[in-house]
Amino acid sequence: MTQITLLRPGTPLLVITLLACNTCLFAARPEGYFFPENLPHAQWSEFAARGYTQPVTGIIYRGRPRPTCGMPLGGLDTGCVDVETNGMLGYMTIFNQLVNPRRIANVPFLAVAMNGDSCILATDGKGKRERPLFGETGLWPPFDYSPAYFDVGLKDEVRFAKSIDYWGHYPIVDMQYQTHLPVEISLRAFAPLIPGDTKTSMTPGVLFEIVLTNPTDKQHTGTLAITLPGFQTNPEEPTGTVRKQLTGKLDGVQVKATSASGAPVEYVLASFDGLPTRRGGQLRTSHPDDWKSFKTLPAVTTTGSSLALDFSLPPGGSVTRKVVWSWHAPAWNATGGNSTTGKQFLHMYARFHRDAVNVARSLARNHQQLQARVIAWQEAIYRAPEIPGWLADSLINNLHLIPETSIWGQGTGPLATFGEEHGLFALNECPRGCSQFECLPCSFYGNIPIVYFFPDAALSTLRGYKQYQFPDGRPPWIFGGVTASNTDNSAPYDIAGPDKGYQTVLNGACYVVMADRYWRTTGDDHFLSEFYDSIKRANDFSLNLRPKYGLSQIMAMPEPGTDKSHMGDTEWFEAPEPGWKGYATHAGAVRMAQVQIIKAMAEAMHDTAYVKQCDAWLKAGDKVLEEILWNKHYYRNFSDPENGTVSDLIFGYQLDGEWIVDMHGVPSVFPKKRIDATLETIRSANCALSQSGATNYANPDGTPARVGGYGTYGYFPPELMMLAMTYMYEGQKEFGVDLLYRCLENIHCQWGYAWDAPNIMRGDRDTGERIFGADYYQNMMLWFVPAALTGEDMSGPLAEKGLAREVLNAGQRQPSLSSKKTP
Repeated sequence: MTQITLLRPGTPLLVITLLACNTCLFAARPEGYFFPENLPHAQWSEFAARGYTQPVTGIIYRGRPRPTCGMPLGGLDTGCVDVETNGMLGYMTIFNQLVNPRRIANVPFLAVAMNGDSCILATDGKGKRERPLFGETGLWPPFDYSPAYFDVGLKDEVRFAKSIDYWGHYPIVDMQYQTHLPVEISLRAFAPLIPGDTKTSMTPGVLFEIVLTNPTDKQHTGTLAITLPGFQTNPEEPTGTVRKQLTGKLDGVQVKATSASGAPVEYVLASFDGLPTRRGGQLRTSHPDDWKSFKTLPAVTTTGSSLALDFSLPPGGSVTRKVVWSWHAPAWNATGGNSTTGKQFLHMYARFHRDAVNVARSLARNHQQLQARVIAWQEAIYRAPEIPGWLADSLINNLHLIPETSIWGQGTGPLATFGEEHGLFALNECPRGCSQFECLPCSFYGNIPIVYFFPDAALSTLRGYKQYQFPDGRPPWIFGGVTASNTDNSAPYDIAGPDKGYQTVLNGACYVVMADRYWRTTGDDHFLSEFYDSIKRANDFSLNLRPKYGLSQIMAMPEPGTDKSHMGDTEWFEAPEPGWKGYATHAGAVRMAQVQIIKAMAEAMHDTAYVKQCDAWLKAGDKVLEEILWNKHYYRNFSDPENGTVSDLIFGYQLDGEWIVDMHGVPSVFPKKRIDATLETIRSANCALSQSGATNYANPDGTPARVGGYGTYGYFPPELMMLAMTYMYEGQKEFGVDLLYRCLENIHCQWGYAWDAPNIMRGDRDTGERIFGADYYQNMMLWFVPAALTGEDMSGPLAEKGLAREVLNAGQRQPSLSSKKTP
């Protein structure tokens, strides 16, 4: 084995050689473990793992930095529960407690008792407090996402695990516990998210495998306890709770109730390994005695439950206890909580999975095959020769944003016009901080994994944009949520409240680009016929926002006051300082790319008149770029001829339009020599000022630009990804890869944001910390990188032997379980 592929470019040969030698040490693993002991903490390592036929790359967390969120378990539209790296359960949305106060379980879920002793399989009893909080950062937005912990009530009264080695590789989490007990304990938990299999990926449930191994020469007996919270809402429990014992192949309990909103909720907690199981109430953090012996379990006092799983281990023996946790909460409220008022929606998953018992039976029956299919699609990424190990791990974990942010409403009630079969699929910008669905630039950045792996969901969303399009041609900025100008549409989990929003200048571009994304990757000309009129209307609206500029308005911000927001007229970069005025390179170049894309569509539709119109816009844009915005080394930030103001700040992301045309396989926006000069300027200024990315702005002399808003050193991770890919496409692949590595290493290794997807980062040499945002699906932009690495457009990964095609093929094969090697 070798670690060369997972290192940062430029690593000295001596270091590579030493690490390659040390890798041999990492391969040794006791039988009861899923991955080797003693791997480095919080850095990418290559190692053998159970079930995988080749070495994998991952990060083992074992202390500080403690990830700010654990990996979520859940799938497409199912909600999820976070498994924290300290062994607690964290954020939990499976019962539709979706916004502040978004539910945080804050409970351990595993414990072991033997020989009159016990151990909670968590390193401490620290729960998390709700975030974000309004802070005093001095930056905008002024919110604080820093983790805050408190004692849940078990401190000093019970014994905890000494440590946990935690490896998250979504949708699998592996945990190996070090305790004072004379057994080795490890856990594999996973949800069945499988690219290309929409129905299976919408399965609302999780499978647990707990492995206990006796390394001693003595017989040991004991009890493993698993406990899970129920439906508890603040301040009341649901009503009409019914508990039913399950026996036979599922040995456990089914719990059903009616939520405070009047909707049904239920879950199943059951073992399915054929070994003895006992049932009881939830193990309570307020009652330390609940955790000291499991000969008897607590009486039922809440809707939570526990199972006691007895075991007997001969010397050198091992046993695996298998448990399924399924849920069914088909109705959610637009308020995102348990209100009895407001719009009610039904999850699409409920069309395929009618109750929690049937889900549990299916998962138990197919658990080996499902795990093998998950491992198979992950291995397609690990083995791809063009993907470095650190990027393979990042791509796999990047998909955790699907359970964090996805909602798929059935075509009933408020969504009846979408049809029962297709419904409406949407992604949530930021569930904890800015809850709104299908904010246009967010989906422009981040919906490519949906397009690759769940195209039926992507098509549903695009039909939402088309149906919600306003009479003047503008697409909706959101399908509903907190920033809606119409308060009736501002409920945070509403997807039937389209709103015009702001950022008007680029909203049409987002819609055109996303439509082309689907058309080019599917090759579906029927789609283009269906959408062409809608796309043209959006384009025409977008290119008539500054009429007095004539055709050159393609490069201009809209008439002042168009957005009618407190930040003035803005675009994706909505910070109030330095703002955007007159002709603006970034917005203009994105719209030039928009026109190149729709020109190709017009050619495919034999619309010669519109092709000529597109050529006229592009010619006018070329003239503005060359004669007004080019300043010999880079393009100006903006130039406002009406007020005689010019911004010569170096905007680090001014070439986004070029990234769009590279990714879409249409002609360039900028002349090649201008691109090369601009990239060199950005490299020596914006990139040089940041230890983990590229600052939004720099002064013309390359010094830090003291701008307000997001701050001097702020940057957006998805924008940084686009910039890195632009370097890759434009002949500077090594630098682009290194730039991307620095960004991801900061997020995953330095700060532990792997499953917390920040929106804005500090890029200065002192911190690299998050400024704002969590669970931002914009970060799924990362899935464009495989195309850039091979110099192809976005359809490349779907070609034969392309990464996305290999992932899809691997997940659909029916695995031969006996052929899986266990290193």
